[in-house]
Amino acid sequence: MICCRSIATALISGAIAIGLAPIARADESVTYEVVSDFVRVADNIEYYDGFTRQLRENVPLPWRTDVTMANPRSLSTDSAEIRADWRSSIAAPVWQPGKWVTVRLYIGKTLRCQNTLDVGNAACYGSTSFKS
Repeated sequence: MICCRSIATALISGAIAIGLAPIARADESVTYEVVSDFVRVADNIEYYDGFTRQLRENVPLPWRTDVTMANPRSLSTDSAEIRADWRSSIAAPVWQPGKWVTVRLYIGKTLRCQNTLDVGNAACYGSTSFKS
């Protein structure tokens, strides 16, 4: 009887320890991509690299970069996010007829978001699985 109690106590203690242990999460790879058959240079590309927002200006297209982050699908500020703007200035006309640009966001090898627009800017977020 004492043997069974010792085993039960050990099993319960082990289960509690496992339940209280912090969950280890491996960072996930994220690939950002901006491509176009019509626009040669994006005026700026802004993306989250897992630590802070990065801004690249006058970026030749196509453009692609890889980063790693813990929560690319998060609804918070630490999620994967990319924006591209191909207007010459904020005062430039918003509508850019026929000047299509595609922004893509991959988590691992899976396409999470793709947005193709000709309005002068486009964005993708890891929290959504939007594809246009």
